[in-house]
Amino acid sequence: MKTKKLLAFMSALAFIGTAATGCSSGDTGSGEAQTTTASTAPKELNEEDKAALENVVVEDAETLENPTVRWLATYDINPADGKPKMPALEMFETQYGGKIEYIPCTYNERYDRLATMLVGGDAPDMFPAQEFDTFPSRVLEGKFQAWDDYLDFNDEALWAGVPGAKALSDMHVLKGKHYVAAVGTYSSCVMVYNKNTIEENGLDDPAELLAEDNWTWDTFKKMCEDYCSREEDKFAYDSWYFERALLLTTGVAPVGMKDGKLVNNLASAEIERAENFMYDLKANDLPLPKAEFDWTEHAERIGEGKTLFLPIGTWALWGDPQYAEKFGKPGEIMFVPMPKDPDADAYYLPSSMDAYSLCKGAQNPEGAAAYMKCILTAGNSDESKAITEKQYREDYGWTDEMLEMNKTVDDLTAEHPMISFVGGLSGDINGAGVAHDIDDALKQASFNGTDWASTREAVNLLAQTDIDELNARIDNEL
Repeated sequence: MKTKKLLAFMSALAFIGTAATGCSSGDTGSGEAQTTTASTAPKELNEEDKAALENVVVEDAETLENPTVRWLATYDINPADGKPKMPALEMFETQYGGKIEYIPCTYNERYDRLATMLVGGDAPDMFPAQEFDTFPSRVLEGKFQAWDDYLDFNDEALWAGVPGAKALSDMHVLKGKHYVAAVGTYSSCVMVYNKNTIEENGLDDPAELLAEDNWTWDTFKKMCEDYCSREEDKFAYDSWYFERALLLTTGVAPVGMKDGKLVNNLASAEIERAENFMYDLKANDLPLPKAEFDWTEHAERIGEGKTLFLPIGTWALWGDPQYAEKFGKPGEIMFVPMPKDPDADAYYLPSSMDAYSLCKGAQNPEGAAAYMKCILTAGNSDESKAITEKQYREDYGWTDEMLEMNKTVDDLTAEHPMISFVGGLSGDINGAGVAHDIDDALKQASFNGTDWASTREAVNLLAQTDIDELNARIDNEL
């Protein structure tokens, strides 16, 4: 799994419609944290943008008694290396007098570092929750506490401007308490493609199919079949994210939450249908054969016209200009959401979230909650949205077409946001443990052409055993 690569490219959890915080890469992708001072100064907001944000006021904001919020993560919320400052951080600094103190760590050490700090009585305040692995197992380990004493999840005015955020927060509830503050929603996976490749091969533009409500598994598969040719070294898609994302378009997560308890859906008809679909794609030699390409991603093949799609997060189009250039020249790059499951009752899309966990024993929970309010308020303001959109144009080279599609994707995602709690089971999804074993099993049909019936048999009992144990702990330990 390539989660560390995602964090290495992240410069912000920003997206049009919700102005999140700016950050610089904290993990190089090799497991080493970035601890040196950035060589380039952050790009401050100009005076016009600062003046506009003066009209975006957080209700009841007042100077914090403790202005410093300590942030343990692989990336910094504060902008660096020439990256733009996001409106929410500007608001936190000006309206609350707050500041974010970055505590760097590597991806592999982050939970060990957190545990050491907690035992030493030196708890940080906030920890990133967008990896979907802080809840519920690590809540039960005593690493995180509920937000509810500091952040009002029933404040309709506060949450109304960021569609989907409240719903995602409500999915992370145990015994009536919220253990994750999801303050923004956006698609976890879009299908990036090069428009020239589509045109040169006489294919329907996926963006036009989406506009016609005809972007489905079926039209996606037909397009892949028409394009692919092993003899010409042409394959349909290359991704570490496709399998998880496609499963969620069924409207059923492999592991879900219901009434504050984990639910095992591995044996559901929906998951079986998606796995069989991916098995069929592999059987027809459509995906890039990872084993033949050293199990590495090749984004450059999109720009070369050799791979049709790269399913990935939109961060790939703004996190690192050199990476984004692999997809093609300006004006050639485009993306659409994951195709719709034709048998689903709605258009379900995999959701990522700008989300935070409150550390157990946090020294400044009030400051952390104030920062959450800044993100939510910024996401509900036209001024902040305009600033963020301008940053996408000027700093990341996005076109009007890309900006409009981004809004469409975010709106669709917010209507029916889908997440899986596989990462919240025992163990790290990128290391050892039940979470890793299940995640690996879910990819076998697509990666290796293994039939789902065999794979499911091997992991279903494992998943159920862990889920039963965690549910019992929820009953008895909270």
